[in-house]
Amino acid sequence: MASRTLAELAAVVGGAVQGDPAREITGINGLAEAQPGEIVFFNNPKYRDQLAATRASAVVIEESAASLLGGRDAIVAANAYLAFAKISSVFHPRPVFAPGVDPRALVEPGAEVDASATVMAFCYVGRGARIGPRAVLMPSVFVGEGARIEADALVYPQVVVREGCTVGERAILQPGVVLGGDGFGFAFDASKPEHYKIPQAGTVEVQADVEIGANSAVDRATLGKTVIGRGSKLDNLVQVGHNVQVGPLCILCGQVGIAGSSQLGQGVVCGGQVGIANHVKVADGTKVAAQSGIKNSIEESGQQLMGSPTMPMGDYARAMLAFQKGAETLKLVRRLEKKVAELEAKLASLEGGQK
Repeated sequence: MASRTLAELAAVVGGAVQGDPAREITGINGLAEAQPGEIVFFNNPKYRDQLAATRASAVVIEESAASLLGGRDAIVAANAYLAFAKISSVFHPRPVFAPGVDPRALVEPGAEVDASATVMAFCYVGRGARIGPRAVLMPSVFVGEGARIEADALVYPQVVVREGCTVGERAILQPGVVLGGDGFGFAFDASKPEHYKIPQAGTVEVQADVEIGANSAVDRATLGKTVIGRGSKLDNLVQVGHNVQVGPLCILCGQVGIAGSSQLGQGVVCGGQVGIANHVKVADGTKVAAQSGIKNSIEESGQQLMGSPTMPMGDYARAMLAFQKGAETLKLVRRLEKKVAELEAKLASLEGGQK
């Protein structure tokens, strides 16, 4: 891959060069692994020893940490991590695939595949489905009847996009994603008895610039549609129930589970294994710590929550401190109860003597 000068890379990220702008950079790497010619990024003070020892030729760094450079060439950026991401994209661009439909794929009559799209071996594209410009379906992808894969979407192996579902522009579906599996809907019939299956007649809409991690599932709506909003990112093993509305720019980390008909506002962040009950609303900008449980709607935007059920992080920290001192507190209460009992006995004795 062609090298880039430090000045060229700084222009990509909107940063300022400190040192030699003509320095040739051949790639990007970690602090410990970097070799001469490569660039690294630094945004965590606990790695300052690695920064001092790195063999890299340049560093992406923020102004607040620039004093640690020790004369090394650098790009000073407002957000070193974002700058790192953009520079990494320069050296690791999205692969380019040859357009066309592999003869081992099955495209049903009535499906539309744009001439610039790529459909690899063993894919299935159902009747009435549409594959947009430059979209890529890797081997063994299933696209159901009437589904749509929009322009520049990248769909990895073993993905299932069931009938009527939509994958937006530039979306990325990692291996094993299932869009449009039946929602978990059953009505109990006591006369049988049996759990009577409710037809899941809706769809899933994945909007532009969404990425969904490996083996995640987004269930189709009972009626209407389940929505993953623009620019949201779902980690591996995330479960989104039927009729859920995930707003734009949300982050859902691994093993998050959202029950049916819940609504997440814009920019909601859920740590790993967060559980959200059905029919609740979570306000814009809410941040929920890992393994927390939301059972009631969160009305106030921008809160940081923790625990199950969730509470503000400060309240949770104080509650946990009290919990950790529970055994000690219990001993103290028992001692006080004993003293109170002794005092009551003495008082009763005195009262009896006076009579």
